[in-house]
Amino acid sequence: MSPKARNVLIVAAGVAVLAGGLAFEVVATRPVRQAVRAYSELIALANRPDLADPARIEAARPYYTTRYLASHPIRPAAEGGIVGLPRYIGKNFQAWRQGAGVWICPTNRTGFVYQLVEEDGRWRFDGLVGLLQSRNVLVPVDETPE
Repeated sequence: MSPKARNVLIVAAGVAVLAGGLAFEVVATRPVRQAVRAYSELIALANRPDLADPARIEAARPYYTTRYLASHPIRPAAEGGIVGLPRYIGKNFQAWRQGAGVWICPTNRTGFVYQLVEEDGRWRFDGLVGLLQSRNVLVPVDETPE
């Protein structure tokens, strides 16, 4: 085999490895990216000033799981947004897979953690999971003081 053919083969193998790594990364992170997108859409919808409160609540309803809707009424917050939903997503937010769901800490890597689960082929908000403290210590919601 000539040196030129060998170099072409090495470059082709390198490109194939890089393409395979990229494909794996895209597939592996898809659930987290889709959940974060759904959460961002819900936050944007909850904070829309051009919608009246009843219209905002009805528009946000498809973003919640049936379990959450059965146990929590969706109502507008006095300061804007929706009760039980943070008003923004920080630039240093954290999101990760946890079992079948995706957990999101929308603040600066400490604060409340919310869960999104896939229901009927769509990622939906399923409520508060716990409080993320420094050094990634998660205090579950049933252990947090009111």
